[in-house]
Amino acid sequence: MQCLAATGDYLRALSRQDRGGAIGVASRAVEARTSVAEVIEQMLVPAQVEVGIRAQHDDWSIADEHAATAITEVVLGALSLRLPPPLPRRAVVCATTPAGEWHGLAARMVAEGLRARRWDAIYLGSDLPDDHLGRFLSRVRPAVLLLSCTTAAVLPQLARSLDVAIDAGVPTIVGGSACGVDERRAVAVGANAWAKDAATAHVLLSRWVDEGVAPPPAQRAGIPADYLELTSRRSLLVDRLTEQSAAMSGPTLAARPQSMMRQVCAQLVDVLAASLFVDDPRLFEEHVTWLADMLDPRGIPPGTTWSVLDVLRPALIDIPRAEQFTAVSRRPRLI
Repeated sequence: MQCLAATGDYLRALSRQDRGGAIGVASRAVEARTSVAEVIEQMLVPAQVEVGIRAQHDDWSIADEHAATAITEVVLGALSLRLPPPLPRRAVVCATTPAGEWHGLAARMVAEGLRARRWDAIYLGSDLPDDHLGRFLSRVRPAVLLLSCTTAAVLPQLARSLDVAIDAGVPTIVGGSACGVDERRAVAVGANAWAKDAATAHVLLSRWVDEGVAPPPAQRAGIPADYLELTSRRSLLVDRLTEQSAAMSGPTLAARPQSMMRQVCAQLVDVLAASLFVDDPRLFEEHVTWLADMLDPRGIPPGTTWSVLDVLRPALIDIPRAEQFTAVSRRPRLI
């Protein structure tokens, strides 16, 4: 992802919670003959990635992250006023997130990036329940539904949202960090296609809608038996991992909310289940790497992540694929 020279200025405005300053940086970029799509994808997107990294490393609080995200939402609204009207087409396209996915900014950025390319793109918000999605698709009949997923544990729910689109006869494109860097997870959850960004989605939409090329067929996601077995043990596994993490951390954890570690352990089990669902051990490995990087600056003792995995793996001995996936991520890589 390229970055505009003004990205640093934009980040500084976000760090000061300076809404006017952020709007000014983005507006000046457009006035300098940078397209709105380029401002979104080469300045706002990289800046938001950096916001997430700062929150992960505990350099910024969750409040700082939320404030920055809210400002970027306002900037997107200001940029949208500069866009030309959409080209006449038979139907709109829609962007949203599945139920359980609270991070909607990526989906909105895609919608605005498509609007900048003269698509009539509607953003439906985040955490959209399946029944309401189905009602909307049946009434509006969009040409394509785009679904963004950034939370790995939500991938099984993404598959259920895609089932709703299949029932409505609406082709789908998925993307977002949880969907990976290729089409493997998109195929596993039942999407017609995967797109890494708005520009890629634009190419697919042009082919399907403007050129009349049929989308690749979508196959409904299967539900693996070992996924069901793991999810049936979720509470027991989370209890065991939480108790073990507390025993290992001792006074250090006592100074932190124990609920944080329970949430961490629950998320670990949920991401492992999602990895089984899409049959991709990389998903779990990516999460373990992220988790270790997130816990270290918060004062959790080094090695806690790997010790928790050592507890988890024996509990999965009768779920061979789950045991194999945890084995991939049991130790940090040597640099």
